[in-house]
Amino acid sequence: MSPMQYNLRIGLEGYELLRIDDKHELRVHVELRRELEPKACPYCGAPGPRSKGKYVRRARHLSCFGHESELMIRTRRFKCVRCQRSFLPELPGVRPYRHSSEPFRNQIYESHNEGICASALAKRQRLGQATVGRIYQQFTVRKAAERITRNCPLYLGIDEHTLHKGQRFCTTFCDLKNHKVFEVHPGRSEEDLAGFLATLKGRGRVRLICIDLSSPYRRIARKWFPNAKIVADRFHAVRLVYQHCVQLMRAIAPEINRQRGALAALRKAPEKLTPEQMARRDRLFNQHPGIKVIYEQMHALRKLMKHKRQNKTQCKRHAKALLEHIHRLKYSGLRPLQTLANSLKQWIEPIALMWRFSKNNAITEGFHRKMKLIQRRAYGFKNFNNYRLRVIAQCG
Repeated sequence: MSPMQYNLRIGLEGYELLRIDDKHELRVHVELRRELEPKACPYCGAPGPRSKGKYVRRARHLSCFGHESELMIRTRRFKCVRCQRSFLPELPGVRPYRHSSEPFRNQIYESHNEGICASALAKRQRLGQATVGRIYQQFTVRKAAERITRNCPLYLGIDEHTLHKGQRFCTTFCDLKNHKVFEVHPGRSEEDLAGFLATLKGRGRVRLICIDLSSPYRRIARKWFPNAKIVADRFHAVRLVYQHCVQLMRAIAPEINRQRGALAALRKAPEKLTPEQMARRDRLFNQHPGIKVIYEQMHALRKLMKHKRQNKTQCKRHAKALLEHIHRLKYSGLRPLQTLANSLKQWIEPIALMWRFSKNNAITEGFHRKMKLIQRRAYGFKNFNNYRLRVIAQCG
């Protein structure tokens, strides 16, 4: 039988197929194609361990045609001449002290990861729930360990999310270039994150940081990432404009809160309105002419914020237009618009860089949705480290 044929059957390299017994369950008898003789004792390090005879190691393997299979691996046991302890050589695809192969354990991990609950998986594979949980935890730790040692990415997204509803905040660091979660850390203040940031490798190589309009995160970016450009997230910039303008519209016309679809018609881009929504909007303008002025100002700012991948000349032109808007808002005499003007003025540089680059925190927000699903499947996490490992293993 060719190597391709037996690798196709058992899915492991380095073994030679001897025979298959299928009386009760599939028992695949294999032996190492090449004998592995250890050079030293793994316990005391003494050289030249001696062979102690043949040994058959059993390991649960992937099911074949609906039947459970078990590998019967013929190998040799060795004994140390110094400490007199016996041991087995390392076997391809079967880790020490494990009663199942790595492909089988990986299948358990992937199945549980895809949403099959531990009890159903244990029943299907005829394992204990504790065994399924232990395999899943071991693979989670291993996969997370492969990703934790990485250097800081060139393009970093920073945003917060809640671990427990209304209680604990966490900060997500996202690789915006490769669309992966880089790290998750408890807290969102500089005091909470200082210890982690001080030990973070490759902070100096970060070129761009995308954040929402959060002053604490801007201070953190300036202090700990000195070579990075700080870019405002486009969604949060537009939301800030909408928040203050809609607040003022509600104060002018309180009845729009009770009119179904009125706020949706005001928030929606004018070019996307249906004839029915346009008629509803125009009725509001006739009843409250002041709303029309705020509406036009709001959508002019929205349209301005939507620009991206602009050259330096275009960015300067947009910045000049934004300053004119800020001036009008500041001297409008209306408190919500004056507050908006002050906020936009404080963030004018990150907003200008937002026009220059296309990076945004939509990727980070998408991962936050996946993190909520992870929390929901686990019915919450009391141990933050378990939550962190699972997020990095699945999203990193």
